[in-house]
Amino acid sequence: MAYRFKLNETFEEGSRRIAREQLERARRQLKKSADQAVAVHETRKALKRVRALVRLVRPAIGETVYEAENADLRDIAWILSTVRDRHVLAETLTKLRSVSSIGSSSASELLHGIFNDANGAEIATIEPAAKKEALERLAVAKHRFADFKVDGDGFDAIGPGLETSYRKGRRAFKQAYATWTDDAFHEWRKGVQHHWRHMLLLSSAWPQFCAAQASEARELSKILGDDHDLAMLAAFVRSEPAERINAKQAALVEKLVRRRQQELRTRAYPAGMRLFALGAKELRGMMALYWEAARGPKLPERSKGELQSDGKVQLREKSQTPKSLPKPSRSTRNGNGEQRSRRVVRS
Repeated sequence: MAYRFKLNETFEEGSRRIAREQLERARRQLKKSADQAVAVHETRKALKRVRALVRLVRPAIGETVYEAENADLRDIAWILSTVRDRHVLAETLTKLRSVSSIGSSSASELLHGIFNDANGAEIATIEPAAKKEALERLAVAKHRFADFKVDGDGFDAIGPGLETSYRKGRRAFKQAYATWTDDAFHEWRKGVQHHWRHMLLLSSAWPQFCAAQASEARELSKILGDDHDLAMLAAFVRSEPAERINAKQAALVEKLVRRRQQELRTRAYPAGMRLFALGAKELRGMMALYWEAARGPKLPERSKGELQSDGKVQLREKSQTPKSLPKPSRSTRNGNGEQRSRRVVRS
């Protein structure tokens, strides 16, 4: 169940296989995991993998199909989002308490109590109706992807999607540091996650290169994920469910959140420079060559030759016979007994 295309399958075959594997994985996690917070987290991760796959083949499936599939997968994840969001807020507060002075503050204690009240318990739970709907829709999606159509031959089926997605990620990187807004950094995070998963999907092309790219993107995604969670916490302290927190306490939380975000964004910048150093067309061209090389391309005709005893290859050159040969002659003797040559004229 590796999340990657195989070299011996078409991208259409690979897309069907990978999507169905991930959707089945999501169903199993949601049905069997004892820890419901973990179940929701793993299910949503599997859905993100399928959405990244659909984005990669977007130009080859058309906008209508892309929009429909992406919306359906997003909606399934949204059904489970309430449980995930509550768990993340509590987890983010715990992290913030460990790296700042908020740990012993009254605001921290109030927030902790509010999260517990909202969750109803320390462990977040999934509503039975929501779980049932999510499982049914996952089953329908898995069945639908059995006939998933991807147009295009060879790498051309995914090359345009790879280029477009990477270009958006590069632009989002620049926009994030130009505006410094939570929304801009969240958009960049999505671009980073797309590139991370695209490198995993194409890792058969050159495992070492793709692994380095995927690893860098994954670590960067974690940093930006923490940044986004902090933005959610800052928004929460100003929301109605947190009305027990007074203005002074909310301001303290926001101040510590912004300070921590500054640290995270400073760490993220050099990683972004490395990850998005290539141009979008350049990345597409490189990956196309890597994919072709991994599949074992035919050698150019003139590169074929015979291995000599010294280990060198002697190229088999074309015939060295000149286009026009000297015409053969035959000897005759003249009247004085001397030998002379007479050209033979060929008809």
